[in-house]
Amino acid sequence: MKVVQRKIKTVNYYTLMDLESLSVGDSIAFDVFIKKSNDYIIIIEAGTYLSQSLYAKLEKQPSLYIFKKDKEKLSITCESLKYYIKYNKDNLDRRIGFIYKINTQLFNNYLEDKYNKIDLECVNLIVKSILYLIKYDVNFLKNTIPHFINEHNLPNHSLHVAVYAMKLGNDLQLNSKKLLQLGAAALLHDLGIKKINESLINKSTKLEIAELEQVQKHVTYSVDIIKQNNIHDPYILDAVLHHHEQYDGNGYPEKREQGEIGVFASILAISDVFDALTSNRPHRKQYTSFEAIKMMLKDESMVNKFNRKYLQLLLKSL
Repeated sequence: MKVVQRKIKTVNYYTLMDLESLSVGDSIAFDVFIKKSNDYIIIIEAGTYLSQSLYAKLEKQPSLYIFKKDKEKLSITCESLKYYIKYNKDNLDRRIGFIYKINTQLFNNYLEDKYNKIDLECVNLIVKSILYLIKYDVNFLKNTIPHFINEHNLPNHSLHVAVYAMKLGNDLQLNSKKLLQLGAAALLHDLGIKKINESLINKSTKLEIAELEQVQKHVTYSVDIIKQNNIHDPYILDAVLHHHEQYDGNGYPEKREQGEIGVFASILAISDVFDALTSNRPHRKQYTSFEAIKMMLKDESMVNKFNRKYLQLLLKSL
């Protein structure tokens, strides 16, 4: 006798959602459903701005559901970052805030790892998010700088340098592959700071010669750590090693001069110093963006150290 299966079990596509996983002011990164009879009815589409009044309406619902495949989007992680950026691309403080959060987690994990491992997939996703926003918003840098966190530390500095470098690289019409390489180099350029005594990094008075030599070793430490993480891209390694070289030959570690310094390293050199000048430091308060560019172009201690064409491009984007 032939048996016929009359009722085929279907996959359960939905799962309950905790309302506390949503934040007022965000644009939701997934569809939200309610259950009515045996049907799931969408009440909020992905990309909807969650106002206080809309949140209050959701509180009145007995149960809320999302697709099971969207569970990873309930919290902001490296993997879900692209969705949060996509749906909040017009929210100037939120979009950079999401990147700050993931970037800080990335670097905190790196700083706590005794083997100096850094999540390269997360690095890639952060850099891709920055590139997405640069391509989307023609005034990305001007719109983003007011929302930077002015607390100088390794995570923030690395992120700022990546933003400046990628924007400058985009203005130089580098292709997307080069911009992603440049962004990775920028985000990783100071990993070696981890191996430098913190008292030297935060010293408020002038460093002694021996102390300065110790701090300068961070570029070779950075390259060593990047290689330990199985990155052997020559463009990235060259940029990291030489981001403190100067056009007048007074930089380090090899005292290279104009014509001997690559495009990536020249971009990182400008981005690195620009962020340092526009951030509060132990020995001084921050300069404005325009004050910093003026110093880099005209100050006796900085003139002829950077690519002037690149500096002018950075000025135009402010």
